[in-house]
Amino acid sequence: MSTPVTEDQFEISDEGIKHTPTGYHFKPYPGQPFSGNTRLGYHGSKLPTGEDYDPNQVDAMMKRLWAEHVEKRGL
Repeated sequence: MSTPVTEDQFEISDEGIKHTPTGYHFKPYPGQPFSGNTRLGYHGSKLPTGEDYDPNQVDAMMKRLWAEHVEKRGL
């Protein structure tokens, strides 16, 4: 059974979004909010603490939260 993914696990700023438990991070290119660099961290892997986040759930939540942030901020 996977560990639940919740909104409060994400850090969001104009510089990008990060799933803090796994270290999965997206940083957009300047002026291109949906293109950029991704660091996987433990994305898709069981954490040393035993937590196991479903990567599809993390991706879906990250994409939704980032799109909401971009729309709200007009990036």
